[in-house]
Amino acid sequence: MATTSLPRTSNRSAVIAALLSGADMDRQRLIAETGLSRATVFRIVDDLMAESLALEGVRVLREGPGRQSTSVSFNHRSALVCGVDLGGTNCRIVVADALGRALIRSRDTTPRDATADELAAWVAGRITDLVARHGDGVPLHTVTIGLPGVVTGDGRSVVASHNLGQIKGTGFIEKVSALLDVETAVGNDSNLALVGELQYGALPDRETAVLLAMGTGLGSAVSIDGQVLLGRTGLLGEFGRLPLPGRDERLRDLLSGADLVAYARGRGVHVPTARALFADPETYAPLLAEVHGALAHLVTVVALAYEPGTVVLTGGFSESFDTARLTAISDQVADTVGVRSVVRRSDLGDSAGLLGSMASSLGRLYDSLGVSADDAASVAVDRDLVIRRLADCPTAPTTTAPTAPTAPTADPTPRTRHDEQMAEG
Repeated sequence: MATTSLPRTSNRSAVIAALLSGADMDRQRLIAETGLSRATVFRIVDDLMAESLALEGVRVLREGPGRQSTSVSFNHRSALVCGVDLGGTNCRIVVADALGRALIRSRDTTPRDATADELAAWVAGRITDLVARHGDGVPLHTVTIGLPGVVTGDGRSVVASHNLGQIKGTGFIEKVSALLDVETAVGNDSNLALVGELQYGALPDRETAVLLAMGTGLGSAVSIDGQVLLGRTGLLGEFGRLPLPGRDERLRDLLSGADLVAYARGRGVHVPTARALFADPETYAPLLAEVHGALAHLVTVVALAYEPGTVVLTGGFSESFDTARLTAISDQVADTVGVRSVVRRSDLGDSAGLLGSMASSLGRLYDSLGVSADDAASVAVDRDLVIRRLADCPTAPTTTAPTAPTAPTADPTPRTRHDEQMAEG
């Protein structure tokens, strides 16, 4: 029985993958792109239409003999996906259709004073509200949440979180999953930002790359042959924990927004944000020299660990480094250890994590439809369109207090205070 079903599954996967480009195409083009027989393609298309996964389009005019046909497209309204980038300062959410085209997004201050259950209820409530108000009745299929902390490889537990300590353990993950009542996956925010860069940015797919996420905290991720590495304990790449040579401070104390502000104040320099230091380089030259030295040390470590072709910086804090400085660091590392890595800022900016979470949700949706990993990797994604739709889609009004979902399992959510004093890189 299994031997006869495998080809059918593979054929279906190939047809869906061809349609996931979002383009209208007739059955003849599907036959050409998949290499399948006419009868097989026609049967699969009929099945997809019966499942409301494909839509009949306009009539395609052909010259010469043969019957005329209509175009076929993937039904982008068959399901919704959601991506969440939960940070120590802000929480970004996007709800998109089944082709990754954003419908609504939000950006709110993260309620840092909330308990794990309160924070979970707030995140779940925000997602539920966005879907209810802007999803036009299309069901939500999958949610992926990027967390600012060390997440185990199976995504079931947070080992540690420097900026959101209450999410440590399994409580937050279990609560938010139960409240959403759809497939919910969580992962380290840096890993998901690298997924976003690979899927929608300008990183070569098969080049080893390292991402340094420099915002309220400091995180990193690495990809080899287009695959993001995941450690069993989640500690792989947590270079922010490393002490600076001969010092008590760690790398994150100088290379993340909140910690750098705290370090500066300990040195008698009172600034509201890390960016204020870079805005006045002459006044703060000694402190900035420490920061530049710390970044050079970090790039040296990742260069020796992975020999990446590119080290891409993302997060608000990373915007403080100009191109000349990053080129100088790249040259310094090459001269010191013999590894040439191009160090540059992200093209996606702070959208990388959000796009990566959305891409992860899309991957799980396509997997549930029977699309193989190889076929999913072959989908011709219109990257510019996805990025443009995210930028152009409406932004929901901000919320000022946690709001629980209306599902019967939701607990009443008490109000929490926003921490307005946390500096963002």
